[in-house]
Amino acid sequence: MPHVQITWVEGRTPEQKRKIAERVTNVLIEDGKAKRENIHVSFHDVPATNYAEAGVLVVIRNARHESLWEGRNQGGPLVLRLQQARPVRC
Repeated sequence: MPHVQITWVEGRTPEQKRKIAERVTNVLIEDGKAKRENIHVSFHDVPATNYAEAGVLVVIRNARHESLWEGRNQGGPLVLRLQQARPVRC
């Protein structure tokens, strides 16, 4: 029973996830000879504040990228204020 877990920074739509799950499933059927009913695909959407690439939080990398593209980088230090998430009661 193949289980594919995709962990990435949040932001994809349900339609994008549907398409990806279908394509992954088809590859496992065609190349892995798995049965469709035995294939599981899960998506783990991680906030950019909780995901790092090459030792840099994605939220900081994205902020630096934005400041360069929008011409806001004046050579000073990058200041980014992160808000702490508040727990939600269900």
